[in-house]
Amino acid sequence: MNARVGKENIYKPTIGNESLHNETNNSGIKVIQFAISNGLNVRSSTFPHKDIHKETWYSADGRTANQIGHVLISNRFRSAIIDIRALRGLDIGSDHNLVKINFEMKLRVKTGNKYEKRKMVSIFQNSIWKQEYAIEINNKFEILENLDDENSVDNNINKKWENIKTIINETKQRLIEKDEGKGTFNNKRYNEECKFAIEEMKKARE
Repeated sequence: MNARVGKENIYKPTIGNESLHNETNNSGIKVIQFAISNGLNVRSSTFPHKDIHKETWYSADGRTANQIGHVLISNRFRSAIIDIRALRGLDIGSDHNLVKINFEMKLRVKTGNKYEKRKMVSIFQNSIWKQEYAIEINNKFEILENLDDENSVDNNINKKWENIKTIINETKQRLIEKDEGKGTFNNKRYNEECKFAIEEMKKARE
């Protein structure tokens, strides 16, 4: 498109103030209009660099250079791009320079229910609960396999995955409720040896 964006104040929110050019040509106006209508930001003209690091195209005689290679990104993620510059001197068989883009993104991790995770950690620290969970999961998976019908229309990968998630979540919730109903298993120090010692003490008192 040979789009050149300039430094006009009216376009600054979209293109910044660090373009190689002072005035926007017709193609540049189209790029700006496209960016505005789609919630985009022209990041390639927002970083301060020497002119030689803004030139994305040069003429065959090397006398004319333009910044016509642009990077557009959603306004929501525009801060993810922390730098853009043209790389000179690379032999790529083109009259355009490569454009280097530096990203820095912070990815959010969905933590889910923190209380539920703590309860599951507490449960799996108990060998009895851990074994019961494994047995119940295995039994339910066997039932699910027996119910599978290779000729069934609903027997697809998404349906199976939903069934697996349901089994895991239901088993997990049942163990949490069972664990909450038995205070003895909530005490990490309570184990089979303690239980045996208590039984022996009761017998000695009789």
